[in-house]
Amino acid sequence: MKHDTSARCGTVPPHRIITPVFLILFALGLRAQTSTMAAVLDQVRANNKELLASAQRLEAQHVQERTGLSLPDPTLEYDWMNGRPAATAGVQHDLTIAQVFEFPTAYAARRTMAELKNDQHDQENIAVRRDVLLDAQRTCISLVHANKRAGLLQRRADFASRFVAGLRIRFERGAATVLDLRRAEMMEAGIIADVRSAEMERTALEQHLMELNGGIGIVFADTIYPPLDMLPSFEQVEASMEAVDPDLLILNAQAAVSAQQERLYRATGLPQFEVGYRYQGILGATYHGTHAGLVVPLWSNRNKVRQQKRWSEAYSLLTEEHRVKHFYEARHLYDRAMELQNITAAFVQRAQADDSELLLERSFSAGQISVLEYQMESLLIQQNRERALALERDHRLAVADVLSYLL
Repeated sequence: MKHDTSARCGTVPPHRIITPVFLILFALGLRAQTSTMAAVLDQVRANNKELLASAQRLEAQHVQERTGLSLPDPTLEYDWMNGRPAATAGVQHDLTIAQVFEFPTAYAARRTMAELKNDQHDQENIAVRRDVLLDAQRTCISLVHANKRAGLLQRRADFASRFVAGLRIRFERGAATVLDLRRAEMMEAGIIADVRSAEMERTALEQHLMELNGGIGIVFADTIYPPLDMLPSFEQVEASMEAVDPDLLILNAQAAVSAQQERLYRATGLPQFEVGYRYQGILGATYHGTHAGLVVPLWSNRNKVRQQKRWSEAYSLLTEEHRVKHFYEARHLYDRAMELQNITAAFVQRAQADDSELLLERSFSAGQISVLEYQMESLLIQQNRERALALERDHRLAVADVLSYLL
């Protein structure tokens, strides 16, 4: 007895419609889609509020570090004293205009320390930018996966709907049981729930991408990942990561600032000079001359150099600790990316070569398997396809983490 396949699944099997349409869309959209992720990152770089605030903060910090490099403000003192008895003592006027000068090495130390602090602020700004752009890149990768999964689930939902419609016709003809029909309807309801859940996840990713883009709407409907080159050797990647690691560069800058602070404390421990103009008027006589003074910092600078030495030693140890931590983090990220690459390549290759779905349709049409067996095998095929998509996404995310130093 021949089964009516067209009544169960429609006139044309869905895979025969989907395949040519997919190939056409792939051919027409590949060039545009491969550059979309980079365009999104450019938009986020231009519109992200955190990056804009960080840029303004950086400018303010640069200005702040330039303050205090000039001489202290000059002082002007005026004294008016009425003598007693007034007939003989008269009125005395004193006027002093003075300028304080530190030892010359203190000014050079302050300028050098300001430059080092500006380098530190630059690296902090780079760290913020890299975190935001990596977040945007990971969101785009997750969106590609969500878009592909949404398409896969929608095709499965369409097929399940046609399958239930066909099975209902068979049930009315007495060729299928009510239990078979209920199982098919439950399968369809489960797939529809998966479609809605996947759409919720995709919407959440789109909203997060909009948030990263400063609240400006952004459309990202890619279903194709950008081209991916082979990762260089671990030694090359680790050296490149360490060379631009903002956390390490911040620690280096802090250590350099601490060492410069030591030199500044030594310089400010030297005497300060005060020179200026002095005027005095008393009993009709006036006096003009030079004012000179000396400030000896006996107490104000005590223990500051010793304290700063301890800070310098601490920063040195923190830098070495971060180098060790950075190495093993890089090793973990690199090994994970390479392992996922191998797992993904092997699994996707087998999944693409698997024609179980076609065999499953033929077996069910020939009456060789029951509705329950068909549903179980169909679920297994769907799980394998979703696992392939998830592995592909995880591999891309791992590579993005490894190459985040390029952002």
